[in-house]
Amino acid sequence: MIILKWYNEELTSELREVLEKEIIGWYKVTFKKMFWCPCYLANGKMFAGLITKAVVITKLTEFEIIEIKKLHETKPFNVGGKTLKKWGCLPLDPIDLKSILPLIVKSYERALNKK
Repeated sequence: MIILKWYNEELTSELREVLEKEIIGWYKVTFKKMFWCPCYLANGKMFAGLITKAVVITKLTEFEIIEIKKLHETKPFNVGGKTLKKWGCLPLDPIDLKSILPLIVKSYERALNKK
């Protein structure tokens, strides 16, 4: 088995299944793998994704990032040596997904309405 740097399905499958159960039926949501990671798009714009044992939320305000850090462990999302400041990366157990669902909804709404 090949273990990829960003995503390991064996370690993340339960989290992926719980997330997909929540969001796959939302209006204009599609699934796409990018860099071997499951990503979720609304109207063609990414609003969430998964890396090994963590949910990545892509359209958060600076205030939301500060607030989520008060409630959950977060880590910076770095790509190519660059930190994406409006992306929240939250290592989670599947049972904790409901607690961040309101932020996933906000990210989804922003992606859906982005022209």
